[in-house]
Amino acid sequence: MTLLGKCLTALILILSVMFAALALVATASHKNWRDVVLTGVNGEPGLKDQIEAIDRDNQQLRDQRDRTKNALAREQIARKTALAALQTQLDRLQEELGRSGAEVEGLRTQVTELTTSDLNKTKQLETLTGENARLRTSVRDEQAARDTLFTATLELTDQMNVLRGFKQRLEQRNKQLMAQATRFEEVIAARGIDINEPLDGAPPERNGNILQIDRPSHLVLISIGSDEGLRAGHFLEVTRAGRYVGKLKVRNTEPDRSVAEILKDYSEGILQEGDRVDTTLD
Repeated sequence: MTLLGKCLTALILILSVMFAALALVATASHKNWRDVVLTGVNGEPGLKDQIEAIDRDNQQLRDQRDRTKNALAREQIARKTALAALQTQLDRLQEELGRSGAEVEGLRTQVTELTTSDLNKTKQLETLTGENARLRTSVRDEQAARDTLFTATLELTDQMNVLRGFKQRLEQRNKQLMAQATRFEEVIAARGIDINEPLDGAPPERNGNILQIDRPSHLVLISIGSDEGLRAGHFLEVTRAGRYVGKLKVRNTEPDRSVAEILKDYSEGILQEGDRVDTTLD
């Protein structure tokens, strides 16, 4: 084989390899257009499905556009109706404004007339005021002359009335003192009070317990009475286990028990039956 034949053989071999490679590339890049259109490739939907989806989207957009147009038309009708109502209201307000303007003009005319009348009355009042001032001056002069005549008489009468009133007050006070002394004697005799007892009014140091509580009337029944020296008006302190609970004021007494009022202003707890009570110097 000559050199030329060898070259041709090598060239044919190279071309065969190239064509084989081109055939492989063409085979690899070949697409099945039916699958692309109907079922899709590489997990993507087919062109037919994509077109149908686009058509559905277009139909939804057209429906939405129609609904928007209908809503816009309704809104336009409503706005026209509202505008007509507002125009009617505006016309009514303008009519009322015109009537109000006429009323204002009428009131202005009345004000002018009243102002003129007021000026005339003011002038008359000034004239009458001057006359009244002259009359007052005359009356004051006459009163001063009359007061001068009666001054001495009034002073003597006042002095006499003062002395008479002082005498009457002394007589009334004397009667009151006599009546009080008589009443004191009756009370002392009725209650058997010894007038020689100390008058400081302090209760003796005694203690007892709460026997019964009447909460609606704020009264309690305690176990000490007049035999222990307790009197109406005495104060008692209430304690429980050594803790201050409240304060009582004796209203009336019996030999072995008393009724006392709960003083709410001094209460620091709820009183209970059995609480201890002690006399206090308050």
